Amino acid sequence: MAKKYTLGKSAGKDWSKWGPYLSERQWGTVREDYSDNGDAWNYFPHSQSTSRTYRWGEDGLGGISDDSQRLCFALALWNGRDPVLKERLFGLTGPQGNHGEDVKEHYYYLDAAPNHGYLKYLYKYPQAAFPYEDLVETNAGRSKHDPEYELIDTGIFEEDRYFDVFVEYAKAEPEDILIRIGIVNRGPAEASLRVLPTLWFRNTWAGSNQTAKPQLSRAESGNGTSEVLVSHAELGDYQLIAEGAPNWLFVDNESNNRLLFGGENHSAYVKDGINDYVVLGKQDAVNPEGFGTKAAADYALTVQPGETKIVRLRLRKADGEAKTAFENFDAIFEQRIKQADEFYQELTGELPGRQGLVLRQALAGMIWTKQYYEFDVGRWLEEHHGKATRNGDWGHMRNHDIISMPDKW
Repeated sequence: MAKKYTLGKSAGKDWSKWGPYLSERQWGTVREDYSDNGDAWNYFPHSQSTSRTYRWGEDGLGGISDDSQRLCFALALWNGRDPVLKERLFGLTGPQGNHGEDVKEHYYYLDAAPNHGYLKYLYKYPQAAFPYEDLVETNAGRSKHDPEYELIDTGIFEEDRYFDVFVEYAKAEPEDILIRIGIVNRGPAEASLRVLPTLWFRNTWAGSNQTAKPQLSRAESGNGTSEVLVSHAELGDYQLIAEGAPNWLFVDNESNNRLLFGGENHSAYVKDGINDYVVLGKQDAVNPEGFGTKAAADYALTVQPGETKIVRLRLRKADGEAKTAFENFDAIFEQRIKQADEFYQELTGELPGRQGLVLRQALAGMIWTKQYYEFDVGRWLEEHHGKATRNGDWGHMRNHDIISMPDKW
């Protein structure tokens, strides 16, 4: 049974083409540092991540991508109180943390099959406004001899006023991915939540005369579904099908240069347009014609105490009818979970009690923390126009692979 989950190609099918390769923090990394002084932390802070396009990778919550990170899928959330959409993990930079850089979130890699046939992720999202400033300021007032000030120390989870947001993936085929998002209200009162499953292209076309700009576009489906069509010169055509009738929001994955630098925007609908539509109520921030390079399905949910709401989507090659996308949905999930159970039972059968579960989740963490990593150092140095403060002797190095990381933050 374990052979079913051998990574790589079997019967001509590459089950590892899509996986949990999306980072949960790209801002502040040295690859994204184009400063003159080598200060990556301050050159690209978290406060700019909503509006500024990345150069070498992407990030998101509980996300996936293809193995060259051309097309990405992840979750965005808004509790009605945060100043920005929750699209990626927040943490302190090296200078901000009293013990160095430190993520300030609660998220868990719960389960994973080695070929990514099944994946499960949990994010705990507070119902009150996320305490960004409190975390920065309180940690700044502590010395290296003091304990770190963590998210749970802020009191944000008191009375269990938070959502458990479960993200699960199950593959019907290597390029047919079922997505199930479960939202549980753990608090004592009714609470509202905007859930925005988001699909977008990594921006590989900016400044390039050789890379064609891809496109996402809205299509009418009927039968209680809606869909986005995906067109990419290299990756091919896909479709993202959403159950129900969410409000689709389209922008381009382009920096808001006007906001960030006082310059000109390359698109009328830039990267932070979905954020501005949802959080700020700017109706003209998204493309009314329904196309772009970033799209989100906007679900406005009201969840009762203890209630679970489910959002279902399917991302697959564009070769099927959208109206039948959810007919075998639950059965496929049950099959993939059963296969994962059998694989881990064979692997952990000799372990007593809960030790097998501990090993299973530990291995899930290793599978989830694979990351797409691209870094053409020669090109990066050229783009610095001779002002780079590091990597001067490494212009020969070009990285383009899936690598194992201790974490993706």
